Parts: sequence; structure tokens; C-alpha cells
Amino acid sequence: MSSQNSIQAFIQILNSQSQLISLLDWEELQEISSNFPEDDDEEIAETLEDWLQAASRSQLLAAYEENLEIITAESSIDVGKNLGIANSKSQTPPDKPSPSSKELLDNAIKHNAPLSDKPKSQPTQ
Repeated sequence: MSSQNSIQAFIQILNSQSQLISLLDWEELQEISSNFPEDDDEEIAETLEDWLQAASRSQLLAAYEENLEIITAESSIDVGKNLGIANSKSQTPPDKPSPSSKELLDNAIKHNAPLSDKPKSQPTQ
């Protein structure tokens, strides 16, 4: 199973099922995400899976496993032949990294977290 699939399955939870995550878990998630390595998808995926193992996160784990099954089934491993939506190819050259998984996760966490370091901008009068 691909680490990128694992990370993508987790990002889907953040984007569509974030209500399953308690405030305490959001805080913890933001904490662990700040320690993610820049370019080690496998370590990031393992950290996320370890985090999901807590009994209090059983609903999250179930949603994650369901997402992962769907993603894994959709991404047949045929290196060099996989195409994107409408047969598009990645705009990232094969020898260059895509936006890092850490970057994608950080953005999903920041975008969906109920608590934010920065106050929402208020219109000034």
C-alpha cells in the first residue's frame, strides 16, 4: 500500500468528515503535523496511522480505512500509464517532487481546523 494513498485518505477525512475530530484531537493533530518530515511520506503515513489507533478515534479510523480502500482500488499500480482526470498527465515532471505530502496535509489541517492560530479577518470600519 502506498504512503501517498494513506495520506490522501487522511486528507479526505479532514476535508469531508472533520466533524468526527474533537477539539482536543485537532490540537494534537496540529502539534504532530508540525513535526512531520518534509519529504518522508512513509513516516508521515505511519505517524497518522499511529495517531488513529487511539480507542477514542475509532470512527476516524473506520472512515480512514474506508477512504483508503477506495483510493487503493481506484489507483491501479501501472507505473508510467496512470493518467489523471480526463486522461491528463501530471504537470510535475517525473523526476521532480509534487507538492509535498506534508504541505498538502498542513493545508488541509489549517483549512479545516475549528481553531486557528490566526483570528479570522474581520472587516474594519
